[in-house]
Amino acid sequence: MGKYIQMENNYSKMDRRKFLKASLVGASLLSPNLLFGNDKKHKYHFIMPPKPFEYYIKEGKQKGGKILLIGGIHGNEEGGYKASDILIDTDIKKGVLAILPRSNPESIFTDLRGYNGDMNRKFANLSPKDSDYYKINSIKNFINDFKPDVILSLHDGYGFYAKHHNQWGECIVIDEWQYNNLELGKIASFVSENLKKQGFNIPVNNTKTFQKNSHHKEQRKSLTYYSLQNHNIPAFCIEGSKQTSLKRKVQVHLFALAKFFEIYNVEIEPTFNHILSNIDKYLLPKKTQVLVTIGNEKKLISNTTTLHIPKGKEIKFNINNNRGGGVIAKGINVNYKSFYYRHNINFHVQNDSNTQFFIKIKG
Repeated sequence: MGKYIQMENNYSKMDRRKFLKASLVGASLLSPNLLFGNDKKHKYHFIMPPKPFEYYIKEGKQKGGKILLIGGIHGNEEGGYKASDILIDTDIKKGVLAILPRSNPESIFTDLRGYNGDMNRKFANLSPKDSDYYKINSIKNFINDFKPDVILSLHDGYGFYAKHHNQWGECIVIDEWQYNNLELGKIASFVSENLKKQGFNIPVNNTKTFQKNSHHKEQRKSLTYYSLQNHNIPAFCIEGSKQTSLKRKVQVHLFALAKFFEIYNVEIEPTFNHILSNIDKYLLPKKTQVLVTIGNEKKLISNTTTLHIPKGKEIKFNINNNRGGGVIAKGINVNYKSFYYRHNINFHVQNDSNTQFFIKIKG
């Protein structure tokens, strides 16, 4: 069995002090209090579940390559973050795999491309006042410290690139056919040809981002462009299609990842073939439970519940048992870590973009 490290707890072999210093500065930007007047005894004080930078490293006993897998930059592209999440529960036989499965949780919970704007257009220059600054800075620091052999960013685009080249669904996106010594086009074409053997027509989409006459200059603010220009690390974007089922999206990602893992010498257990043969089991929904703390009283809630609570109380939410769980307050900025509120209010309990039940607070 390979070595498993959940990176929220153990930043193995990296400059933890440097990473945390940069990350915690950004984290403070996500902590505004929403105050409606100064009379707190007539309001509830809600403390929301933390949304930490979720990252994992899985290391095999055999030496091999180093892959960084990033999902969830766009919150309404579930194929990418679901495929990433599946791989968290695998073991590594060879090489090292780092996974950032849900890099934009606010957008995932609200099922939006970008709750705070398009996060994949923020890797160039970004103000520390931007609500995504902490997440962007964390990804950049992770890349700098982990130094992967390749970065694979998972998305779901609109339509089908094979039918209409102005649509980005089901393709492998590269910024140049060749960049410095990196044969991006050759590698992507190899993956594409192997996908055809599996019955998937997933062509290569070369945006020619570095060229003066590129039709996709906006890609110069993207993760893949940043990785190439600043670190000379090969970076590929794998696109499923929004016009297909979740199962199909995840299959496209996993079939493509299987070939990239082969190229970059990383092996997982169970194998990709085993996962794909049992894909329905891996896609079973997870049940979210919420631990609600009211003063010294704790309640574990897993179904729609109405809580009658006097004003002036502090109410703290924590996710009890699963990845992808979250709580969002109806009508309140999802970035807020805490806020005061005077009236009755409903909270959506999430598993990723799926609302599973409600917690209703009444006086």
